[in-house]
Amino acid sequence: MKIRILHVFGTLNRGGAETLIMNIYRNIDRDQIQFDFLVHHQEEGAYESEAKSLGARVFRIPSYKLINHLSYKKAWDRLLSDHKELKIIHCHKESIIAPVMTYARNHGRIAIAHSHNTQNIPGYKGRIMDILNKNTYQKASYHFACSKDAGRWMYGVNKDFEVINNGIEIDKFTFNKKARERIRARLGITNQKVLGHIARFNEQKNHKFLIDIFKDLVDDDPNHILILAGEGELMEPIKKKVEDLGLSEKVIFLGSISYVNELLSAIDIFILPSLYEGLAVSTIEAQASGVKTLLADTIDKNSKISNLVEFIPIDKGSKPWLDAIKNTGPYKREDMTDIISKAGFNIKETAKDLENFYKKLVRN
Repeated sequence: MKIRILHVFGTLNRGGAETLIMNIYRNIDRDQIQFDFLVHHQEEGAYESEAKSLGARVFRIPSYKLINHLSYKKAWDRLLSDHKELKIIHCHKESIIAPVMTYARNHGRIAIAHSHNTQNIPGYKGRIMDILNKNTYQKASYHFACSKDAGRWMYGVNKDFEVINNGIEIDKFTFNKKARERIRARLGITNQKVLGHIARFNEQKNHKFLIDIFKDLVDDDPNHILILAGEGELMEPIKKKVEDLGLSEKVIFLGSISYVNELLSAIDIFILPSLYEGLAVSTIEAQASGVKTLLADTIDKNSKISNLVEFIPIDKGSKPWLDAIKNTGPYKREDMTDIISKAGFNIKETAKDLENFYKKLVRN
């Protein structure tokens, strides 16, 4: 009998946590372990079709808001009462992780909390999250994190938790010269230096600052292109900012794409000026591709697993970023397979470790 695990997300789009779990799903023994997904939005996510083709079911409930606390709990009670085959609830949506752990354990399920960040979103919503997620450690059966910093943030500095490396399919992300030439030709790129940013359009990813950096960059040297891959609620405001600054011919919006590996081969610098970030999958993918990687100094320092990474402050304006970009001259793309694998980011190893963990839980 297959072990069924319910993974909890906001959507099944191409975010870092979602990509990690889909990577694991593709590589886990699906004859013994099967994933299902619970999401909080009605629109179909980018990964849903593939997930269903691998045997997953996708359940939907409304997003949690303070005013719908009771109906949200009832939706969970109904789901867990109707689907007793869901033995393990593995939650990745940090904004509601403690309530979900409570609902799962009240129904006798194994409850796994998984931290993918190092701080809450700023402002009012962040304060609400702090209240909701009080005592997460006590409410969860088991505690995962993408890094030590992410675990300490969610569970506390003196708590025990398991680090689950954000493994990737290393061979898929190895630099590919033919893919580089093909993608650049498709996008009309010749000899320009290309910056790439792959992330959801939300406040955390700091797109406004990225566009400010790029504006200063092209004012000094117009031989640059910025490629933005991803979707999200701030995409249209960022498109307007780009237009208002006269950058429309220099900034390419790709939307959500399935060829991130090829895009990484096509760019010259990967740039991620996030306001905060755990150990993002995209930073591992970029290093696997051998591309120079500029990260905000707010991002988990464990993201640096090679000399390709440089951390840049986000509170000192655009100049440190401009200096780092300008100092990145032509360089040879190296095969990073051994470095990524030895650092523990081979998805096959991650999937096997998690598979064994799930089996042990159910046997016990």
